[in-house]
Parts: sequence; C-alpha cells; structure tokens
Amino acid sequence: MISNSASSSPTQDERVMAALSHVTAILPFMGMLAPIIIWVTQREKSKYVAFHALQALGYQLSMILAWLVGMACYMVSFIFIFLSAAFTTSSNTAQPFLMLPFIAPFAVFGIIIIGGLAFIVYGLVGAVLTFQGKSFRYILIGNWVERFLQPKADAAKN
Repeated sequence: MISNSASSSPTQDERVMAALSHVTAILPFMGMLAPIIIWVTQREKSKYVAFHALQALGYQLSMILAWLVGMACYMVSFIFIFLSAAFTTSSNTAQPFLMLPFIAPFAVFGIIIIGGLAFIVYGLVGAVLTFQGKSFRYILIGNWVERFLQPKADAAKN
C-alpha cells in the first residue's frame, strides 16, 4: 500500500502537504493547481504526499467532469421547456404531467448544488483524515492512483 507503510508513519510536514492537496476541493477549478504543484515538487520526496496529491487531482478532475455533465443536463432540461411549451395549448394545461418539464431545470440545478456540496465535503473528509495520518482513499480513484504509482515504485527498487 502506497498511502501508509506499516513501518513508518508520515511526518507532520507530509501530513500537512497531503491534507492541503485534499482541502483545495473547496475551490473546484482553481483548487487543481495545488495538487499539481504538490505532486510535481514532492513526488520524489514522499510516497505518501505523492499518492494523496495525485489522488486529490484525480478527484477534482472527476468533480469538474461531473459538473460539466450536470450542466449539460441542465441545458437539456431547458430545451424540454421550450418543446413542451410549443405543444401545450390552453385546453390541456390542467394535466399535471405537462408541468414536469417546467420543474425539471429546478430539480437538475438542485441536484447539481447538492452533488457539488457532497464532493466538497468528501474532499474535506480526505483532508482531515490525511492530516491525522490515517489511510484515506477516494472510491475508485484511490485504487487507480495506486496502480498508476506502483510500477514507478517497483522500477525504483530495481
């Protein structure tokens, strides 16, 4: 396991750098700069910091991708408003299912906001746990980062 070796725990500086790379999730677009800088400057010095910086970068990239998908859904919901308005006449406005397209943008926007807050909270959980020196992995991303870094660690041994 790259994130925490059983023989040595991360130093205070390593924990601070790892936590800093996770806490920048509160700045979704600009926050990507810190994990990049931390990974580039610390990847040779600390496996712990390199793992968490690269993991935080992958997490923030996935957050941006999720935001783009959410905004595309938001725009599509507006298209449905215009299409439903074109097919709605004054005689059939009493049918409740015809109002659904008018509610959809609000529902999609609410999901985007709640999802964004959940992404930020999960990043803050990662920051707290890494600051405490505990093992932390984002779901899916942590395993990918470990597989990405593992060949480099094996090549360094040879």
